Amino acid sequence: MKTRSGAALLIATACLSGCGLGGVENVGVPTFTVGGTVSGLAGSGLVLQLNGGGNLIVAADGAFTFAARLATGAAYSASVLAQPTGPSQTCTVTNGSGTVGSANVAGISVSCTTNSFTIGGTVSGLFGAGLVLQNNGGNDLAITNNGVFTFSTAILSGSTYAVTVFTQPTAPAQNCLMTNGSGTLGATNVTNVGVNCNETFTIASLADPLAAQQWHLKNTGPPQNGFADGTGVLGMDINVEPVYSTLGFTGSGVITAVVDTGLEIAHEDLAANVIPGGSWNFNNITTDPTNTPETMGDHGTSVSGLIAMVRNTVGGIGVASKARLKGFNFLSAQTLQNFVDSLGGSTASPNSSDVFIFNESFGASPTDDTPIDPTVEAQYLSGVTNLRGGKGALYVKAAGNGFNGICPATGLSCENANFDPDNTIPYQIVVGAVSADGIKSSYSTAGSAIWVSAPGGEFGQNAAVAGGAGTVGVEPAMVTTDQSGCTVGYSRTGANTSLFNNGSAQNVNCRYTNTMNGTSSATPVTVGVIALLLEANPALTWRDVKHILASTARQIDAGRAAVNFALTGGSYVAEPAWLTNAAGFKFHNWYGFGMVDASAAVNMARTYTAGQLGTFVNAGFISSPTLNLAIPDGSVTGATSTLTVPANPVQFIEAVQIRVSATHPFIGVLGVELISPSGKRSVLKNIFDGFAGSADLNGMVLLSNAFYGENPAGVWTIKVVDADATVDSGTLTGWGIRVFGH
Repeated sequence: MKTRSGAALLIATACLSGCGLGGVENVGVPTFTVGGTVSGLAGSGLVLQLNGGGNLIVAADGAFTFAARLATGAAYSASVLAQPTGPSQTCTVTNGSGTVGSANVAGISVSCTTNSFTIGGTVSGLFGAGLVLQNNGGNDLAITNNGVFTFSTAILSGSTYAVTVFTQPTAPAQNCLMTNGSGTLGATNVTNVGVNCNETFTIASLADPLAAQQWHLKNTGPPQNGFADGTGVLGMDINVEPVYSTLGFTGSGVITAVVDTGLEIAHEDLAANVIPGGSWNFNNITTDPTNTPETMGDHGTSVSGLIAMVRNTVGGIGVASKARLKGFNFLSAQTLQNFVDSLGGSTASPNSSDVFIFNESFGASPTDDTPIDPTVEAQYLSGVTNLRGGKGALYVKAAGNGFNGICPATGLSCENANFDPDNTIPYQIVVGAVSADGIKSSYSTAGSAIWVSAPGGEFGQNAAVAGGAGTVGVEPAMVTTDQSGCTVGYSRTGANTSLFNNGSAQNVNCRYTNTMNGTSSATPVTVGVIALLLEANPALTWRDVKHILASTARQIDAGRAAVNFALTGGSYVAEPAWLTNAAGFKFHNWYGFGMVDASAAVNMARTYTAGQLGTFVNAGFISSPTLNLAIPDGSVTGATSTLTVPANPVQFIEAVQIRVSATHPFIGVLGVELISPSGKRSVLKNIFDGFAGSADLNGMVLLSNAFYGENPAGVWTIKVVDADATVDSGTLTGWGIRVFGH
């Protein structure tokens, strides 16, 4: 071991004395730094590398030096490992590679420039022309179609952008709204700016918590129940969701008036749509018709919700959630002047002259022949002639809730829509009611004066608090607004009509009800649909609207059989099944032309040429001479008479009125029907109705819509039948016919 140690020491000594440093230590070879200058740096996160390593973070312009030193003759290569962000930049290296000489390398140049990106997005719901967008107040971009758009001028990363609508579209007028329209540009193109010209949405997307139970908007079938016990049938609704989801119409800009008991103008789900100062209280002469005297529910407030509950985060939505509301509490102060003032006949205190659509969820139930007040008829004519700049206001009226009434159960309507004289003029749109199963609501008055039908529901109750299990009482009614608070309204503490109305978790503040029903509900649903039509095409006249509704209404309950009675001489068809008239229109006394179809109607309205029906004319009453035609008791034969309507001035029927005089001590047993020159038959007054023991018809006016579109020229036949053989006989003493149309 000692010998080896000595040898190793001698070898080491020899190397130290004879081999020298030999470059192992390189003490004699110089090394140098590598660096340069950065310019234009605005962002953060720039990382440089030397020969693929030695990462150097650079935070500012100026000189930089890598930490590693390289010997003379060594190669160097500087590169960018990470580009700066905030703003996004691209840094390029020049003079970045070479061989180290005899001095520090300081000539590398790193030049940074800020990146530019484009701003764009998507336009949807555009139907009009003339839409122009701007970015940051300039760079105008004309938009002609739905789809993707991009501004031509790119902007620097880190800059702010603000996309705005410079010019809104016209023909039709639209209000395009922006989403994601402003921000600070990052490191990519902006492609998510949204320009929605019609605010499209779906029922499921709504933040309004009660909307999912508003079956009249979208009937999803069980388990949807409107907080009642019963459920509806899938699809039995007004088919309005496509209008919302595809077109985005909400009744914007359309003024509606609820002529009723009142309107709670401060209600959380109505206030945003109520026109400030636009309503009228006839009792205290103010612009606030809130119905404070009534504590058991305000009819007008519930009607208003079905038209225009606001789309927000409470309650539900109206059919036209951006329509404007006025309330005139005529039903709380019923005078003839107040009636006229509520229906467009006043320009101040109240101003009803700017109203587009009047909701009339009321009616009369006379028990005998009652004529229309001439002043009332004149106001309706003035409204359709002069309002809306001569295009005419729309008057939408409830058919009535008297199907059952005091009459025996015959399957016939006890009351008749023609009993209310205001329903017998062509200026109205009379509406029947449909339940959630797509069948006439149990109470809905029938009659040939009905134009269309719409959801009105049944009674919405829960058997647990109200009883009535298995009856129409627990079938869905309508979910809408109510007087606010749990001490007043249809929904209040101890209401005991439904759990919802008792203030359940879904209605803890008792501001909504689930038991609104009646043709009073079907009427505002129809008003809401008309508001959508007028937004889609503001040029439509009142007759255009009626024509579109008749043309697009949906036939429901198509298999409904006629109601027949055995009389002497054969079977009498007391209530006909669905009729297809000579012009191809389908009609039924329960439903008019059918249930309103919002999507079909709006789509027809969008491309409809307004005013195409021409001038509205009528032939005047063509009257028979005095007659003395016995009406045989209990006979299908009845008493008949004919009149001839000339070829002019009407070639296209829009309504037919008849005026009938007859003697009979019990006119409730009389049925009155009319047969057109085409052979089509309409029953204008059914047998066994609510006129019961009243005597005589004295020029009673009845209206039928069943002949719409037919040519009236030719022979018309009236037939009056006495269905009861056990009472006194009657006589047809005269009649007349008046045809309206173009």
